[in-house]
Amino acid sequence: MHYYLAYGSNLHPIRLRERVPSAEFVARTHLTGYRLMWHKRGQDGSGKCNLHYTGKEIDRSQAAIFRITRQHIEDLDHFEGNGRGYQNSDIEIALNGRQQTCFTYFAETAHIDDELQPFSWYKQLVLQGAHYHGFPQSYLADIEGIPEQLDSNTERHMHHTQLVKRLIAANSK
Repeated sequence: MHYYLAYGSNLHPIRLRERVPSAEFVARTHLTGYRLMWHKRGQDGSGKCNLHYTGKEIDRSQAAIFRITRQHIEDLDHFEGNGRGYQNSDIEIALNGRQQTCFTYFAETAHIDDELQPFSWYKQLVLQGAHYHGFPQSYLADIEGIPEQLDSNTERHMHHTQLVKRLIAANSK
């Protein structure tokens, strides 16, 4: 099993398990010196999340740690666009009082554009994952305040809107 650090649209276990069925939630965590940014250009042209290193003590990003099997890392690499905008990289995280190596995805510099906005459904995937994990209210408010755009691809919009509805229903139980 390998440890995966989720911080964006894969935060919610329902979403992540649709992509990699072996995903098991381990713990919530936060990272000091990192900010959640929405500036990674997705393959659909919209803004996607990036865990951006600032090194500033004031910056804190919330995340969730999952365990997944080795065979599912390749599947997740495919979904995340590893080598096509994101780069699968290791990061050290404090877990149960010791350092644990996790892999996560960081935006490649050539795919960063600070003018991008996420699609409304993408922002909701991130927000519902943050709600699920009980992230601080101020963090949720920051996500809610991110400007968004409508997805002009009706089929993709409807597909993801249905997923968001399932996550909302699961969160309300």
